[in-house]
Amino acid sequence: MEQIQGGLTMVLNFSKYSFRGIQDLCRKYHRQIVASPDKNNLKSVLDGRRVRFINPLGEFDYAYFGEFTFDGDVIILLTKDHKYTKFHKPLHLSTLWSMVPVIFAGVDTRFKDDQYQEIFTGDVVSYKGYTSFVRYFSDYLVPSLAGDNCDVQFERNGDMHKEGTVFSNIKPTLFKLFTIENLYWLTNQYVPYGISRDEVIERASKAKSKPLFTDDFKPQRRGRQLIYQQLSEVLRENDILCYLAKEMIEGEEHLGIIQCADNIPDDYTGEEHSIELETADEFYNSIKTAFHKFLQYAHNNPEKTFVLCDFKEALEINKYEEQKTALQFWEWYEYKISNVIMPFWILNNIAGWDMIGRD
Repeated sequence: MEQIQGGLTMVLNFSKYSFRGIQDLCRKYHRQIVASPDKNNLKSVLDGRRVRFINPLGEFDYAYFGEFTFDGDVIILLTKDHKYTKFHKPLHLSTLWSMVPVIFAGVDTRFKDDQYQEIFTGDVVSYKGYTSFVRYFSDYLVPSLAGDNCDVQFERNGDMHKEGTVFSNIKPTLFKLFTIENLYWLTNQYVPYGISRDEVIERASKAKSKPLFTDDFKPQRRGRQLIYQQLSEVLRENDILCYLAKEMIEGEEHLGIIQCADNIPDDYTGEEHSIELETADEFYNSIKTAFHKFLQYAHNNPEKTFVLCDFKEALEINKYEEQKTALQFWEWYEYKISNVIMPFWILNNIAGWDMIGRD
């Protein structure tokens, strides 16, 4: 990383395992990461080490290099996990992967303490008479305890004891504005008027297995129901009602666009969205192409909820055609798009094929 200071260019070197080092690697491999996070096999870039993060539910979780990127200093998880897709915040990338802001919480150091617990950067550890947080200082590849003018480098497994983590009494604003330096504690081992060693251990222990947030953190735990059998089960006042549509042609005469929907309520007065099928395309491909385009639009507008009308009767789809028709909506199922609500039979057919019918 280069920094301009007083007209001079200073080259700052970071360990590739440090926060800034990982950030630089994400910039270097950005195209490969966003192209296909499940196929790029980039784990080896960080030597297969797990990166720890704090998820929107307020828990520790882990990812490998290639499964996240950065937006400024905020780490962005790229995921299809239904647990997280409802927290999607679009970065205007052409992808159906959900992009979820999380809090960077360290990287595996490959060291273990006297209780065989894995040690990550951001852990608070007692070692050689000192208690501090673990980091990679400068461009060193060996982790160390943060000191004042110098660090205490680790030498071998089992010589240290993990007290907890620095993620104690942290603010939820870190999901939006992350500054790693604000997580570091000043201790009286190194600076006058810093907190005592006993207080460091007490605070760290409260965030050993789970981060401790300030009282204003209220995680969202429940999402919307994603399927329905009766439209009235799910349709709410501000939802957008969606339907397939196609052009009616009789001979050479174009009769206009018609709705292909079985269950639009007679008294519905809310917003609608038409998903128009290309008449020139083969039937199934026309559905797949039109729905893909719509799905990208919906995914880029996560604050809105879209409800797809049933269309089996309108398009005269019989029971033998159900599964093939349902599979044209595969991307909704694969990427767990949480703001699009679908008829039950579509999920039922896709899930059945996914479990027993792929061969």
